[in-house]
Amino acid sequence: MKIYFNLMKINVLILMVIFLVSSCSMQQSFSDPQISKKEITKILNDGCNIKRNKRERYKINGKRYRTLSSSNGYKKRGVASWYGSKFDGKATACGEKYDMYKYTAAHKTLPLPSYVNVKNLTNGKSVIVKINDRGPFIDNRIIDLSYAAAKKIDMLSKGTAFVRVTSVSEAEAAESFKKNNLGIFSTNIFERIVLRNKNKILIQIGAFTEEKGAQELKNRVIDFGVKSVFINKSRSGNRIFYRVRVGPISDVESYEDTIRRLTSLKLDINLISQ
Repeated sequence: MKIYFNLMKINVLILMVIFLVSSCSMQQSFSDPQISKKEITKILNDGCNIKRNKRERYKINGKRYRTLSSSNGYKKRGVASWYGSKFDGKATACGEKYDMYKYTAAHKTLPLPSYVNVKNLTNGKSVIVKINDRGPFIDNRIIDLSYAAAKKIDMLSKGTAFVRVTSVSEAEAAESFKKNNLGIFSTNIFERIVLRNKNKILIQIGAFTEEKGAQELKNRVIDFGVKSVFINKSRSGNRIFYRVRVGPISDVESYEDTIRRLTSLKLDINLISQ
């Protein structure tokens, strides 16, 4: 009996050690990413050059707002919208230029800059963005996302989405931006694809089960000045798809011009190689 109880004690101790080790590893995995302050500063590369008070007061359309002193612990649910080419290149409230291809957003009261995770509660997709602007000044909306951020959580076509906004640390934001290369459709992404892949680079802007829809989109894009638009017909299982594509794109200049025109049409764009 003594041997039996001793074995039980040993087994219990082993289980306790395993539990403690696994708990520590889990806590470590949920903590901030291991990234140096120097690297965080380099990745975030804060372009905000307008110094603002932490508790700033301002008035828009007759309504008064007061900014928060910190984003720590911020969490809120509400409607998100997005803004695109109309504001691209214009100055934001913090001084840096709005780049619709980067993961940024506008918020009425969070400090500039702040970093938040925006989760689309309809599809579960999320994105970490930098708050560098003020807005949206519509009562039922809590955040205005850049084109890139809206695409990331799949809300371009609907225009709005019910989301949860949660503050994150600079370390978490830097880690996310490092993985996602700060944004989408930047020229360095195009150049990298060309270097790694000698195949044709195409831009897909729509897929339809009926040829009529594909043809209508093709004509719309051509009328807007986009060149080399064509329809690719292919079968997937028992279904036929008509995919509207642009290309091939051969150089950075034509790439930038094509992307600029397509995004102004609020299309969901995807880069593909063939």
